[in-house]
Amino acid sequence: MDDKTDSEWIASEGWPVMALGGGVTILLTLISLPLGCFALGLLVWLRHTLRVPVRRVPNITQAVLAPADGIVVEITDAETDPPAGTSVGSGHRITIRTGLADAHLQRSPVAGRVTDNFLIPGLFRSTADIALARRDNERREITIEGEDGQMYLLVQIGSVTARQLVCRHGPGKFLAAGAPLGMPRIGGLTDLFLPAGSKPAVRPGQTVVAGETVLATGPR
Repeated sequence: MDDKTDSEWIASEGWPVMALGGGVTILLTLISLPLGCFALGLLVWLRHTLRVPVRRVPNITQAVLAPADGIVVEITDAETDPPAGTSVGSGHRITIRTGLADAHLQRSPVAGRVTDNFLIPGLFRSTADIALARRDNERREITIEGEDGQMYLLVQIGSVTARQLVCRHGPGKFLAAGAPLGMPRIGGLTDLFLPAGSKPAVRPGQTVVAGETVLATGPR
């Protein structure tokens, strides 16, 4: 199944960045042609990362889809390190690192309703130390209640490059599995907390694709 927004050229969250990049490119071109060519190359790179890629959402019962493109860097037991201030996601926590060459548009891991979406201000340190980044960096926590009543918590974590964490939907919005959700601008980490009884279907080091890769199977 393709989402109707897959026909867009750039994700809505990416247009402000593209506009800024375009303005800088014009200015640098007027100052120096070599600098303008370099800026144009960066603009082409931004177009690649901020695009809306076509994704084929698998029709698999109980599937939990990858919310972000990138590499799985951690799979841990959330009961031993629960998300601060919430009881959501008492099963596993799967962490994805989105690279600067990956598409940055994030997608809903399950069909369900957004019940919470809030930003927690913080720093923008390197994510080389993931535990430190989780503790100190800015993050956005998005809670989704699946159609089966299970709760999923997606956490966007800021970084040196990811200084704007964007979710386009507020509480009450119903999303199909694989529907566009938002993006970190640019890079960063994404934690997905699964409900108890979920079974991860990926391993650390594996590359995943938002809206296509089955990250786990939900509780039955």
